[in-house]
Amino acid sequence: MENKELNCEDGVCDLSAVEAPTSVPFSKGGDRLIYIGDPMCSWCWGITNHLDKLKDEFEDRLDFELILGGLRPGGGDEWTEEFRNMLRTHWEHVETASGQPFDFRFFDRAEFDYDTEPSARAVRVVRDLDASKEWQFYKRLQKAFYAENKDVHDLATYEALCGGLGLNYTAFEALFLSPGYKQLVNQDFAKSQQMGVRGFPAVVLKKGEAYHAVSLGYSDYDRMKATLSSILG
Repeated sequence: MENKELNCEDGVCDLSAVEAPTSVPFSKGGDRLIYIGDPMCSWCWGITNHLDKLKDEFEDRLDFELILGGLRPGGGDEWTEEFRNMLRTHWEHVETASGQPFDFRFFDRAEFDYDTEPSARAVRVVRDLDASKEWQFYKRLQKAFYAENKDVHDLATYEALCGGLGLNYTAFEALFLSPGYKQLVNQDFAKSQQMGVRGFPAVVLKKGEAYHAVSLGYSDYDRMKATLSSILG
């Protein structure tokens, strides 16, 4: 997949270059709240607490589905001062808007490849290991990256996260390093694109056979609840 210019202004991290996705069948089922995000998307970190509250509010009425969007799989940007300053500015905007904590020591790193595929793949592995812990793992991974300055390209980070959630790390590592899970996480990326999502975070309600936008970009709990309640009637 070709590199994508990282643009995270105005409450959304968008993809300016999109590769045509491979066709992936959509899951079937009842009404559900669908979240399309990326563990290394700063606005996705910003919306997490609000979305968590919304998810809990409607858990008796709606199933929840996480789709991994694929913000910048493959990375490839040089770790220049210009690139670091661009990221720092985005983080500062998200911190101000959302109140979420950030550890800006991240920018003291001598090198870093902003490749978002491995962290997304890790979440995809947990979906199959224990689907009931996928959302918790996703949130904990975000916190580790943004608020604790953990290296999400280091297997030791994932070992600690698995241990904290009671997941079998040996099984996790075997799947995470397998070629098959690189293909499986790409299916999530393709599904996101087929839904017409070009920026993250995105919150969508599937009601019957129709899809309704709840939030395209960052939004707070009150606004998302009002929109969702209106759609549900």
